[in-house]
Amino acid sequence: MALLFELAGDLLATLDGDGRLGLLNPAWETHLGWSVDELRGQPIERWVHPDDLERTRTQLHVPDHEGARFADFANRLRHKDGSWRWLLWNGRYQQGAWHATARDITDSMQLQRQALHDPLTRLPNRLLLMDRARQALARLHRGRTPVAILFIDLDRFKAINDTLGHAAGDELLILVAQRLREVLRDSDTIARLGGDEFVILAEDLEGDAEAIAVAERVLHALEEPFRLAGADISMRASVGVSVAHDPSTNAEDLLSEADVAMYRAKGSGGHDLELFDESLRRQIAERLDIDDRLRHALPRQELHVAYQPQLRLDGRGRVGWEALVRWHPHGALQVEPSEFLPLAEESRLIVSLGEWVLQSACAQAAAWLRRERMRLTVSVNLSARELAEGDVTERVRAALQSSGLPASALCIEVSEQAAIDHIDSARNAFEGLKRLGVHTALDNFGAGSASLTLPGLLPVDMLKLDRTLIEGLDHDRHKRAVANAMVSLARDTRLRLVAMGIESERQLKLVRKLGCPVGQGFLLAPPQVPV
Repeated sequence: MALLFELAGDLLATLDGDGRLGLLNPAWETHLGWSVDELRGQPIERWVHPDDLERTRTQLHVPDHEGARFADFANRLRHKDGSWRWLLWNGRYQQGAWHATARDITDSMQLQRQALHDPLTRLPNRLLLMDRARQALARLHRGRTPVAILFIDLDRFKAINDTLGHAAGDELLILVAQRLREVLRDSDTIARLGGDEFVILAEDLEGDAEAIAVAERVLHALEEPFRLAGADISMRASVGVSVAHDPSTNAEDLLSEADVAMYRAKGSGGHDLELFDESLRRQIAERLDIDDRLRHALPRQELHVAYQPQLRLDGRGRVGWEALVRWHPHGALQVEPSEFLPLAEESRLIVSLGEWVLQSACAQAAAWLRRERMRLTVSVNLSARELAEGDVTERVRAALQSSGLPASALCIEVSEQAAIDHIDSARNAFEGLKRLGVHTALDNFGAGSASLTLPGLLPVDMLKLDRTLIEGLDHDRHKRAVANAMVSLARDTRLRLVAMGIESERQLKLVRKLGCPVGQGFLLAPPQVPV
């Protein structure tokens, strides 16, 4: 027995009623660096991590009967080099002392921690967050106060990444994590889901008002400048808040509700907070209904393509059409594109929908060409999701081959924002399309801050002035100045220019005065369905 005690790989010990270490085997020095003589007779509390001290005292209290046990109890003990080692304990109380064994599980605990924590910020990841959220909601059964989830998205993070680089962006995320730790309670869980998205799980709240107060504290804390790359940078954020009062609440639903509320806050301009409420719940139900019906719209032949003419503003006729998808559910009112296209983008339905529009538009343009002998251009929009798919050129090539439409009669449009968000994909797509002989255009041009530089980064043929510029021509001097700059840019770089959204005689007069040669809008001609 004495030999087994000496050779055992696990740590063996006796502890008296005061928690003092008695008999110890040599494995203690192997795993913790302290000699048996340094440990013997000392209270184990001297080496226990402060966060584990209360639990350790509870486990080692003197039981009221002989033979009491504890099992699979883990705590951290300090190594002689200052590090902490995780030990997994089992013990039995006999003859006035605990007879215990401990196994060093530090390596497995570190692996578990890595699996449950974000490697950059060391915050809990989604897996650990949702586990804690489920535990918090379970405690509501015992009459605990409400549980809240706050979904935080940084408003200008992409711009910082683009201007200062990804290393600076990573440093900022670490600083944001530290700032959140400083302003929140120890009982709150702060997690990073990825990118610039953080989530806070808060318990023991008085109600919705206190959850909102936590969100306001977060917004205020992030306003304080961060020192980054030698400069002071203020960070703005959008926060969505969802509060659970009912113990039957699902943790994933609570997170989704906070996410939806965050997007509403961001949609109103950012640097704001939104509380998930019944109006948002109705919006979700409506969106799910539209999404479900949209999945069946193509096989039910509820979708069709309308074509809006692009006209010369000197009165010399058409130069082309823009293909626009429309949805008329059987027995119901038309669903506006602004309602269903964003949902299609989110669910990836936009890929199959976009391919159908492309094939339909090419086939229709080829039929017009054969019938009317007019070499006009049909324009088809490419969504951000389609752009990111990476097979744009092949899909366009297939549509041209199946329809027989000449490549020079097709123009592929990408919105300015989609091109900015996916600049490498946009460049690859436009270069491939140019090799096919297809024209390319930047849609909604002039809506963003990068407008003047974007045409120099992409092989583009046409710029389509954003309708917000056209709407502001008669009353907004800034938009008028931007529109003038766009016209000059197109003229100097020999790009074709189209003014979108012309809806009044006043706008038409101002667009002509700008020197824009081609226009598109309801005043000139509404979208038309071929007969």
